[in-house]
Amino acid sequence: RVLSRPNHVQEQNEGYWTNIFRGMVVGWETLKVFLVDEEDEEYYPEYEYNPTTIQIVGLGLGRTGTTSVVMALEILGYTVIHDDEHTELTDLWTANERGDIDMDEFHQLLGKRGYNATFKTANNEWVAKHPEIKAILTVRDTPDQYVDSWLVAAPFIRLLEQRPFCWMKTVKALMPSFESEFKWETTDDNPDKYLDRETLRDNYEDYVEWVQDTIPPERLLTFNVKQGWGPLCEYLGYPIPDGPFPHVHTRSKLEGEMFFLELITWIWPLAIIVPVAFVMMVGKLISSMFSQTQKKAKCA
Repeated sequence: RVLSRPNHVQEQNEGYWTNIFRGMVVGWETLKVFLVDEEDEEYYPEYEYNPTTIQIVGLGLGRTGTTSVVMALEILGYTVIHDDEHTELTDLWTANERGDIDMDEFHQLLGKRGYNATFKTANNEWVAKHPEIKAILTVRDTPDQYVDSWLVAAPFIRLLEQRPFCWMKTVKALMPSFESEFKWETTDDNPDKYLDRETLRDNYEDYVEWVQDTIPPERLLTFNVKQGWGPLCEYLGYPIPDGPFPHVHTRSKLEGEMFFLELITWIWPLAIIVPVAFVMMVGKLISSMFSQTQKKAKCA
């Protein structure tokens, strides 16, 4: 699992360079997880960890405060799927792509693995068909604020398309999901415009309206993290916990993560060049020592 879930619930109070460094650590953890192949893990019902059912679905687009809400739900006692857990679902995504399981079975299996909330796997149309599930739609103050923040995250998909990430089995298994999140759902199915500001802005407005029109208001909380604990706890029926509402995954932290991953696309050849150069140097040293030994033997 990626160890990027913040351990400080008020990251916006940290300094810029502190968050840059934290982001680079997240990038390192992300790289390590991408290098681990979990695709062959069994996805059948026998695979159970504290089995439960999905109760909460997060429907906000990326960079709308979803990580903060995830941490808030975990404080309330939920077990949540978000970015950190995404690489643990390669077997389910692969099974779904093959047609072995549908989305109902997909989420039943998530429940069997102990998850009761998800921010990465379901859309509003699926939620609308399941009256037992509550949804949370995270939003920003303005569409432009969303676009400004999203454009820092959007290059992530471009990095995954480059070497060495495109060679990694975990990345290959998750790429359809990543492409859907970064290129399709943010652009109203215009993937070539995934970095176009106007397209992103229009899609954000249309998406929020679409979700609100699809799901009955009694099962949907439209939520800005600036509202704090009150609306969320009232909606879910929990008392307000002690401590501030989480405000995490700042833009500077994201910039640090993107910098590290971009750096990997530049320096990865060193992982080949350095060992080869070392072997050549050792070989040359051994050859030289062998030649000297032969010369001494001849002189003797």
